[in-house]
Amino acid sequence: MTPKKFRVNVPGIAFALGCIAIMEVLARLGWLTSYVPPPSIIFASLFEGIFNGELSSQIGATLAVYFWGLSQATVLAVFLGVMMGTYRPVYNAFRTIIEFMRPIPSVAMIPLAILFLGLGPQMRVSVVTYAAFWPIMISTLYGVRGIDPQALDVARNFGIVGLQALWRVTLPAAVTGIMTGFRVSATIALVVTVTTELVAGNSGVGFYISQMEQANRLPPMYAAIILTGILGVILNAIFFQLDRRIVFWTPAAQDRVA
Repeated sequence: MTPKKFRVNVPGIAFALGCIAIMEVLARLGWLTSYVPPPSIIFASLFEGIFNGELSSQIGATLAVYFWGLSQATVLAVFLGVMMGTYRPVYNAFRTIIEFMRPIPSVAMIPLAILFLGLGPQMRVSVVTYAAFWPIMISTLYGVRGIDPQALDVARNFGIVGLQALWRVTLPAAVTGIMTGFRVSATIALVVTVTTELVAGNSGVGFYISQMEQANRLPPMYAAIILTGILGVILNAIFFQLDRRIVFWTPAAQDRVA
């Protein structure tokens, strides 16, 4: 099947621009609260903060924590998910503690992380890793457990057993589930990264938002919030393309609307 060409979501972009235009008119007419400046002022502050370095200097700190935490979560979650899905004793050993820890909100771990790791980047990385770990691990676990037993039987008939079967049969069969969990975790990781910066950070976009709010500089504060959304859109587009290339045979991979 010939893959579809990349398409831009024109109706979605038009709707967003229309909402911005309506907010601009309402703010200029004074129909909105004084705490909401016109979007034109917010975007002007956004561009100014990016080009003068005041805001753009915080992006690197946020992305460093984000990618490091997401990477650690991916490696740990895939490993544990495959082990639990493949070996029943491993599943039984970890099941209780996982069911206990999984419902604990990631933000509730911030005080504990501060106690052991201080206020540096490693604290934020640990919280992001914790938050991003669960969707990938659960998706990997059920992806492995959902493998057709006949596929493993055929592999054994061809002498593919042990680690070779794990690498050549189990992982390829579970990769769709792994990528689904990864896409979910990628969004969660960005939310938690900014949240930790807001609550207990000393750098990053979230820290900048907190500083601007305390200084009552509303346009830069809203500009940083918008920047967070822009980063989310860019990262989602990148991971969407990665997903489409890794699991190219799935129906979802054929939908390339941005």
